[in-house]
This record gives sequence, structure tokens and C-alpha cells, in this order.
Amino acid sequence: MLALPPLLAFSPRAEALTARLITLDQLLERSTYVVLGTAGERRCVWEDLPSGRRIVTYTRVAVERAVAGAPGAEVLVRTLGGAVDHIGQAVSGEAQIFPGSRALLFLVQINGAVVVTGMAQGHYPVVVDAKGTPRLVASPDVDMLVSRPGPTVSAHERLVGTPVEDAISLVKQLQKARDENK
Repeated sequence: MLALPPLLAFSPRAEALTARLITLDQLLERSTYVVLGTAGERRCVWEDLPSGRRIVTYTRVAVERAVAGAPGAEVLVRTLGGAVDHIGQAVSGEAQIFPGSRALLFLVQINGAVVVTGMAQGHYPVVVDAKGTPRLVASPDVDMLVSRPGPTVSAHERLVGTPVEDAISLVKQLQKARDENK
């Protein structure tokens, strides 16, 4: 009989899942708001969620432009993970919104909380390239997702590297088409 080290014999249960990149249409369809904003103050707290007691981070985002929906001048965005009293929790695939960062955010209101639609798939930080053009980049943890099969293009593929103004125009165009088809 093989004896396992104590750490392996009593490890807590681990769970995993595989997530696919979603299309821009799907991202927009699932979102309550799309905003261009700047992250401000954030705080981490323990919270009881349907999946159990978790650490969550609330980040205050000043809305520079409402691209879709009417969120108001600022939104309080909840993301999974963070650190409270020297205890940290990280959630793979979750958006990581840092104070002072600017981003295009796809947001959905669920049970009174505003969260990033599709986790990292709805978070596109803004960086200024060498020519001074603000462009969208991938959220830090989105690379953990699986590419879409077939000819369908993911939101990630459509938006990453796109100038901010072009991305906003594209989202507004898609939203207008959705509204006309209702």
C-alpha cells in the first residue's frame, strides 16, 4: 500500500471548469451597461454568495462615457477575489480592475450587484500606444480562456488592439442594430 504525505491525503476538494471566449454580440446582449471609466477606490470584504463565503472586491468606477445603458456618474463594480486580513483569494478568469486604470467595461446587474459581464471577457483596459493612440488591451487573466471553434470571432479578437473610439463606435452600432430588431 502506498502512503500519501499528510498534505495530499487531506487536501480540500478542488474544482475546475473550462470557459470559451464569447462573441461581442453575446457580451453586449448579456450586459446592462457598457462604460468607459476610470477605477478609483476599492475595498475587499468577505461576502456570502450562492457558492459560499468568498472574498470580493468592490471598485468605484467613475463613468467617463456611457456607451450602452444609463449607469449614472459612477458604478460600484464587484469582482471575485481580493485580500482581507492577510487572507487572499484569487479567481482565475476574473477581471482585475486596478485603481487609476482606465477601461472599457461591459457590466451586468445581478441580484443588486454590478459585475463584469463574462468576468475578464468584459474588461478591456486602455493603454496609450507609442503614437499616442488609446487602444484596448486584454484583461490580465483572459488568456486562461479557450478560443471559439469555427468562423465565429470572439469579442476578445474584435476588441483587443482596437483604438478606443473605434471600439465605442462598434459597440454603439451593434446596440443600435439590437434596438432596431426588438
